[in-house]
Amino acid sequence: MRIPRYYLDQPLDAPQTLALPDALHRHAVQVLRSKVSDQLIVFNGQGGEYHAHFTEVNKRDSTIEITAFDPVDRESPLAITLVLALIKPDKFDFAVQKAVEMGITRIQPVVAMRSVLNLKASRAEKKMLHWQGVINSACEQSGRTKVPDLLPVISFADYLQSEDDTLRLAMLPEATQSLAGLDMPDAQALSLLVGPEGGFHDDEVALMQAQSVQTITFGPRILRAETAVIAGLASLQQRWGDL
Repeated sequence: MRIPRYYLDQPLDAPQTLALPDALHRHAVQVLRSKVSDQLIVFNGQGGEYHAHFTEVNKRDSTIEITAFDPVDRESPLAITLVLALIKPDKFDFAVQKAVEMGITRIQPVVAMRSVLNLKASRAEKKMLHWQGVINSACEQSGRTKVPDLLPVISFADYLQSEDDTLRLAMLPEATQSLAGLDMPDAQALSLLVGPEGGFHDDEVALMQAQSVQTITFGPRILRAETAVIAGLASLQQRWGDL
């Protein structure tokens, strides 16, 4: 049986005894039916993970004892920022989840000209908390030991005009340059730009070209945004990463 993993946003050490936060307690006890002495793994996104077991399990709370630290590293050698235009909420969640599983380092949500979702300020904070939950859960499931950064939503134009020391790659159907023809960036730092439903607007493509964004092709077929995220990240990891 697979040992469950939980993300804890707090300092961790071994040995250490601590109470699980309410949300994790409910999942562990009410969903997974965890009992005293059952094993679990906890991590805080700072690298490595901790082995622990339940010492108390009650209806309203539970306590665990951390017994050992494992410095395991399952992170990609690439530092990849996913720059993803806002798309339909369920599709965006899916794309974020799979991007975390594929090893990205940062997520930069952007509002593109053809984005179907345009967050109002009153909803932005709620959405950020929701996306952070998706990220944390994907880290728990995939065995990651570091949690990707989630950057505040900005316009795509503002992102393009900001300083960025990564190799910026945009997936465009009309591009002619293939990934195989590119050299590995010196700093192993990349940004993958994925557009919304309907693709990037011509004005955005022109701005990308003016800002030295490298446009690359991923075959003759038109991919959905969430598919493009998976295909693009898998290609980057296979070309320069750990696939």
